[in-house]
Amino acid sequence: MELSEAIQKRKSIRKFREKAIPREEIQELIDAACQAPSGKNLQPWHFTVLTGSPKQELVEVMLEAVGKLEKKGIPTGSCRGTARAMAQAPVVILVFNTRGNPLNPPRGSDRYLWSVNIQSIGAAIQNMLLAATERGLGSLWICDTFYADPEIRDWLGRKDELVAAVALGYPDEAPQARPRKSCENVTRWLEEG
Repeated sequence: MELSEAIQKRKSIRKFREKAIPREEIQELIDAACQAPSGKNLQPWHFTVLTGSPKQELVEVMLEAVGKLEKKGIPTGSCRGTARAMAQAPVVILVFNTRGNPLNPPRGSDRYLWSVNIQSIGAAIQNMLLAATERGLGSLWICDTFYADPEIRDWLGRKDELVAAVALGYPDEAPQARPRKSCENVTRWLEEG
């Protein structure tokens, strides 16, 4: 598959078939992620791959945290639906910023470097999603993990910043393309002459 085709075909998948992904394929996706451009070549990413019962524990940790927020009247948006997709996916990869400290948010010039690291991690995730599409895998880039951030980090014993999760599996749906803004409406050209 050509890169341009993978870009066009990639869709967010929320329903997965019950079929394991070979470990070698998962490793290839992580290898693709690790080839992403990285500001200052810091490569600030860390990937925690969860399958089987550890993945189910992650879903339970997330749902418990969401339940506590809902009892306090805090809206959690699509979090429960996301947890269902995570439970159904054979693989969930948590993505951490090894240079981020959630207990000490960046300020001043530190915010610049934090932003560079987050952009680098976003590029790594995109590489992973496109590599998954190329292999016929479905993927879902998940940010709803923010609702359970401290609980997930505590459960794993991690002190760095949880940025996102990626659910992976063989798709059991073929969603239509979502509307996109016209490139003409989001681009400004400043040219000579």
